[in-house]
Amino acid sequence: MCSLCLVHSRSDQGGIRLRLYRPILVCMLFFATLIALHTNKTFAADERPIKVFVDTTEIKFQVQPLVVEGTTLVQFRPLFEAMGMEVKWDQTSRVVTGSKEGLTIALRIDDPHAVVNGKQVQLSQSAQIANGSTMVPLRFIGESTGAIVYWDRVTREITVFTDRLLKQRGITKEELQKRLDAYTAKQAPPSTPPPPAGPSQVTQPSANLGNLKALKGMYYGLRDDVGGYECGGTCWDIYTFLPDNRILVGPPPQGGPETIDCTRDGCRTYTISGDKLKLSNGESHTIRLSGKGELYIDDVFMSPVKPVANGLKLKGTYEYIGFSGLAGINAASSSWTEHLSFSSDGTFKSTDLTLASLDATVSATNSSASKSDKGTYKISGNTLVLTYADGTVVHSLFFDHDPGGKNSLKNIQIGKNNFYITMEK
Repeated sequence: MCSLCLVHSRSDQGGIRLRLYRPILVCMLFFATLIALHTNKTFAADERPIKVFVDTTEIKFQVQPLVVEGTTLVQFRPLFEAMGMEVKWDQTSRVVTGSKEGLTIALRIDDPHAVVNGKQVQLSQSAQIANGSTMVPLRFIGESTGAIVYWDRVTREITVFTDRLLKQRGITKEELQKRLDAYTAKQAPPSTPPPPAGPSQVTQPSANLGNLKALKGMYYGLRDDVGGYECGGTCWDIYTFLPDNRILVGPPPQGGPETIDCTRDGCRTYTISGDKLKLSNGESHTIRLSGKGELYIDDVFMSPVKPVANGLKLKGTYEYIGFSGLAGINAASSSWTEHLSFSSDGTFKSTDLTLASLDATVSATNSSASKSDKGTYKISGNTLVLTYADGTVVHSLFFDHDPGGKNSLKNIQIGKNNFYITMEK
């Protein structure tokens, strides 16, 4: 048996089962024959606090990890030190920094961006203060160091697999990921409340659903793309649930959900069975509700898109930052910034903005790009219409990430990208 598995248990019966699981999990990843020993182990998703491990060592936190809209936040100092990083905290600027040879990660409290080796990267959740401690996004920190971060939903344990462990075990990241995927496939699916006999007639998306039959309207969720290879740093998953079990995945090509025409826009039909959302094109996603009735698709927390008032006017300069390549790890990585400035008189200016970045449909002309950098705009429902001075017209999905909140209209979605007003330093 793998030597990692020979660990003494605690005296209480519950502790015995949990203590043995950690080394056995690691052994399973490197010796596939042990996987079958634990495929019947199931736990309720909300029964225990989340545990965090770096390789085979559990990190002890004074403040328990928090889950904020699908992102796990943990105390920065124990995490950085477990990752072999030196830690600094600047009380004046409210910036925490972790550094080691070739890598520096800095996060400012309540700033939706981190700085990795001098490059700004968007976060799914900003660092924040909780119970007197600074909390940082675990997955982002782990993957920025080149590690693999794995969430075990059954045991509510997160493991950060470092290059050091992989070298010790003589396994590549690709092979480890395959074994993690195989292990995940053998887990019992999360429980889902049974659907009622008939479909619900909800007209607007709801933040708290009673069952999966109540799905109606557009939902969105954020996934970190730390490598920058899939979505330029952040991936926005967008699903619009329509009548007659139809669905549109991604931003509608002509603007908001109110513009969807399934004969034109490529809608699919879908079915939900257990924890599987199956589309008519063969795609399959996991889907579930939390104990609070919140929607998760592929373990990404999904928020409802709320309509905005017709005739809404924006004011200020918004920016979108993207990158390609593993920031802080890959020397060939690159980044870009795009700006949109809106005035309350209905005019706008753009800087380094490509129409393709909006994931929008160009109408009124056959141009693929505008030759102008200014024009007029209007907002109707969840659709933003940009009319450039040269006649190019762009229709894009539009919504506010914090409608009615303290950051209302400071953080907005245009097409597939997130534009925000830069926080004052």
